[in-house]
Amino acid sequence: MTELDITALLGDGADGPWALLGILAVLALIDSTSFGTLLIPVWLLMAPGRLRAARLVMYLGVVAGAYAVIGVVLLAGLLLYGDQVLSSVSAAQQSQPFLIGQAALAAVLIWYSMRLDPWTEAGKEKKRRREAARGTADRVGRFRNRAVGEGAQGGLGALLALALAAVGLEIATLIPYLAGIGLVSTAAPELPGSVLMILFYCAVMISPALVLLLGRVVAHRLLERPLAALESFLSRHANGTIALILFLLGLFLGLNALEGLQDPGL
Repeated sequence: MTELDITALLGDGADGPWALLGILAVLALIDSTSFGTLLIPVWLLMAPGRLRAARLVMYLGVVAGAYAVIGVVLLAGLLLYGDQVLSSVSAAQQSQPFLIGQAALAAVLIWYSMRLDPWTEAGKEKKRRREAARGTADRVGRFRNRAVGEGAQGGLGALLALALAAVGLEIATLIPYLAGIGLVSTAAPELPGSVLMILFYCAVMISPALVLLLGRVVAHRLLERPLAALESFLSRHANGTIALILFLLGLFLGLNALEGLQDPGL
């Protein structure tokens, strides 16, 4: 993020908290479509049988909590030191070491996606031999069933670690969140109202996944057949689906890093 035009975003009603809440809600809904707040929860919702809903709520709570901690820390910095905090964060995101690290992460994600679901027949055969030797076939599906499936036992620590890892992967894409924090610090800096607005943002951000979870729990019998059909399809292509998500995420991060590294100002 470069510069944030507060007046343009808030318009003439800059003094109204409802206008600010509306803008924060829109920004949060944009963030709600990310890897950790929607794609992973949807995959977890597809677990066969009765879902351990409390575990998915815990996953979303960790994601929202991690975002809230990041937001409150940045907000405190803004209130104490002013706009230079966001400028520093933006400069750090555009610095050469950060971009090189981001490019390296992108390369790892793309490499792992191709290892998870090889593109060539030789690669697919090598993967089959590797999984047969290690006995790791369908480990992705087994992890999901242990974490949130019916009669789930174990896997909770790994599930919560997955939530933190998802937030970590998305640090480079915090532009809507940074914009929201900047708005709060400028338009409504008073405590504790500013912190409550950050929490409001995080709650809205996970609300689409919570709505889907509610539908999965309340209308389980109604949705049982279509969910079973979808689950059957996803189970056959589980590695491919996850590999595609990781590949696209790596591609996005990589292109973003390369664009920044080509900036003559670096």
